[in-house]
Amino acid sequence: MEQIKDTLFYDGSFNGFLTLLYEVQERSLTPEGILKKQDQQEVLFIDAQFIPTELKKARSVWNSLRNKNYGSLKNLYFAFLSEEQDIEWKLFQFYQRLAGNVSMENKEDLMANSLYIEQLANLVEKEKLIIERKLFIDHLGDGPCIKTIQPTYNVLPLISKFFRTRYKEQEWVIYDSKRNYGLHHRNGTIAFTSLSPDQLAPLFSEHDYGSTTLDHSLKISSQEPPSLKKRTQKSRHIQAVA
Repeated sequence: MEQIKDTLFYDGSFNGFLTLLYEVQERSLTPEGILKKQDQQEVLFIDAQFIPTELKKARSVWNSLRNKNYGSLKNLYFAFLSEEQDIEWKLFQFYQRLAGNVSMENKEDLMANSLYIEQLANLVEKEKLIIERKLFIDHLGDGPCIKTIQPTYNVLPLISKFFRTRYKEQEWVIYDSKRNYGLHHRNGTIAFTSLSPDQLAPLFSEHDYGSTTLDHSLKISSQEPPSLKKRTQKSRHIQAVA
């Protein structure tokens, strides 16, 4: 068994993080830190190891958690989408407790961390539900509708199913202007897009999709408990394996 104590890097995606959890478990790694690949230049002088994303391994962790404790899997995923600073290390500790890889010495700290993850996941879910309740896809013409939002958390992957089901007959784009990517639904299919509303509008026009409906940014704020630290917001494209 490998006993590696260094910082592990991954590509920043949720699949990448699940792959990292798989490698830690299978190879008995004992990392001292977990960072995204884009943060590697900030820590040039530490021992580091990059864990490449492998969907098969990510799916293995996802399915294992889903079968054992779906609520904990949900908390893991929702908290990941919070983009909280150092969330990877907190989620790693959360996962270690789920896997039973804890000692009695730090059991109390890990329980407190699990409560923190649950609270954070609840805040992400709260914002998801607010957007699903308040955001409407309304067509003023025959063309697609573009809505712009500025959510506190990275909720686009979470609201995808709701809007895909509710507005399945319409073409629309929901764009997150804080993270510079969006969801584009057309003809029953949905995909992430990195094109902004200004870039999308002429494309729709060129294909005779009709007028583009733009609205003011829907700004959603969620009250957070005092225990939560200041967040960092970084552009990121994340998809769940399920």
